[in-house]
Amino acid sequence: MTLRVHIDTDCGVDDAMALAMLARARDAVEVGSVSAVFGNTYVDQAAANARGVLRLAGCGAEVYIGAGSGLAKRRVERMRPAHGVDGLNGAGFSQRWKLPELDRGHGTSLLAFVARRQITGLFLGPLTNLAQGLLEDPAAFRGWRPTIMAGAFAVEGKAAGGSDFNSWSDPEALQRVLEAGVMPRLMPMDATSQVTLTRAALDAGAACCGSPLSARLSRAAATYMDFHGQVWGLTDACHPHDAVAAASLIAPEAFIFEPARLRVTVDGIRQGRIDRIDGEPNAEVCVGVEAGVVEELILTTLFGAKAVAA
Repeated sequence: MTLRVHIDTDCGVDDAMALAMLARARDAVEVGSVSAVFGNTYVDQAAANARGVLRLAGCGAEVYIGAGSGLAKRRVERMRPAHGVDGLNGAGFSQRWKLPELDRGHGTSLLAFVARRQITGLFLGPLTNLAQGLLEDPAAFRGWRPTIMAGAFAVEGKAAGGSDFNSWSDPEALQRVLEAGVMPRLMPMDATSQVTLTRAALDAGAACCGSPLSARLSRAAATYMDFHGQVWGLTDACHPHDAVAAASLIAPEAFIFEPARLRVTVDGIRQGRIDRIDGEPNAEVCVGVEAGVVEELILTTLFGAKAVAA
């Protein structure tokens, strides 16, 4: 049975991998709609990147421009060292297409529609769009179980204070989600950092696949891998965080989740840090991943089994 998905993204390099994977995994997933949010790049560019990736992958899902800053209206960083100004390290897409805005009126109805019909949600950036949707129709989201890319527990995140970038960018949004009866499935950096893609594997897969999208992803990943070498000590390799979260929708049997009660710090030196606390669970956290299985899944979905085998 095909899984219908709504994706919320701040479309940087690993987001683009995730989008390409889900768009190409047509036997398992149908991408129904996409909303963009600030984060790895500014929101208009994130939307353009998402649309470009989907169109090159042969997916016609509508893309909406969502929140350009967090709930607390903190200053938004315009230059992410792993993603560049355009989110894809110079391989970003043109903004010549006018995309619809995910304003509060339209956005609430769209995300509420998705939640009420139990369409799967995948949130790869700050949770601002979801938090704003909760304001006007909280009942629609109660018990919904979207997968969100958030959290750094034993692994230290690279945002200020050791948090992951998404939670640090809008901790108030994450707090609102955890308190509103939504039951998110967290994919923390502890899980995604177990999966590693090498530069050789990406370049070889892109070369054998030969598609314009594969070439663009390989080009965007070069600087992304350089950043991973600086902060993670990897050599010509990277952790494809958002692609791992996407893989959990295609192959859920490769992941282990457990219930947990979570609390997020919204300010101070620990801004964005998520802690496990005692009490009734308000989320599920990924605590196990079959890294080899997921690595192979990402490569074969992006480039095709024949390209990876070659």
